[in-house]
Amino acid sequence: MRAKVAVKTSAVMAILGAALIAAVSVQAAGAWSPKLEQLAQSAKPAAPGMITSQAFKPVPEGETITVALYDDSDLNLQLKTEFEDQLKARERVVVEAKTGLLLLFETEIIPTDQVPRGPSLGSAKAGTGGVDVNVNVWSSTQDSVLGGRQDTGDLGANVFHINALLRDQASGEVLWQGDAYYQMLSADTERIARSMVPVLVDKLGQSASHESFEAP
Repeated sequence: MRAKVAVKTSAVMAILGAALIAAVSVQAAGAWSPKLEQLAQSAKPAAPGMITSQAFKPVPEGETITVALYDDSDLNLQLKTEFEDQLKARERVVVEAKTGLLLLFETEIIPTDQVPRGPSLGSAKAGTGGVDVNVNVWSSTQDSVLGGRQDTGDLGANVFHINALLRDQASGEVLWQGDAYYQMLSADTERIARSMVPVLVDKLGQSASHESFEAP
């Protein structure tokens, strides 16, 4: 459960401190209310997919995009077609050219413990009206005030990783980078990989921090 409140900057540490004090008090007293029990029963497992991306410069809307890959394996050739189809569906002009933008991607299978972890107990985002604070009060799958630090999951499992770069071919500048990760809970690697492409294309030109998703 996430408790979400809008506060001024000077109150951020007070809120986090109060939440931690409340957690210590509950644990010290051995209290476990029916409400917390209900939250524990209703907690959902974390989604197996995660995307993080970084926009370095604006992506020109009308510029053509060429999709390229590092390794021309059978799966990557399928993913190249998937990238092109997804870009066209979003009204991007896809060509094979040495001018315009270049979307270059690579894939790999990595151990779960090599996947970067997201925020721990919560996050704070500054805005014009103050600071938007999200505190993980309780979770059985993520680090939280009451639940403590959780394990990263099955460290013996593998994760499918797609890294994508959008580069200006004229200047060589990288405009955007995205990384998508998906825990391989089944042997259907092709389905998992293809499901990650539209998530990456949706984030093209945008920054995202450890956003979760699940394959259809």
